[in-house]
Amino acid sequence: MTEQEAAELLTILASHLRTVDICRACAETTRDLAAEVKRGGVPSRGDLARTITEAEQVLQDLRQLRAGLERMVKAAAEV
Repeated sequence: MTEQEAAELLTILASHLRTVDICRACAETTRDLAAEVKRGGVPSRGDLARTITEAEQVLQDLRQLRAGLERMVKAAAEV
């Protein structure tokens, strides 16, 4: 891989990392909002609990994806 290719790859990976950060922020906001509404009991607690569970799964997936992207960035930077 040439230096230019490595630089382009780093740019792409950095963009993906930012996308992951945005997705994480959205999922965290959804989770936190659902948890707050759940304490008030509207809408149904079961629906909110499912929303929280789904948001937590998204966050877990994003953590794993981000870790993989960080490894790729580090490897590309070492080229």
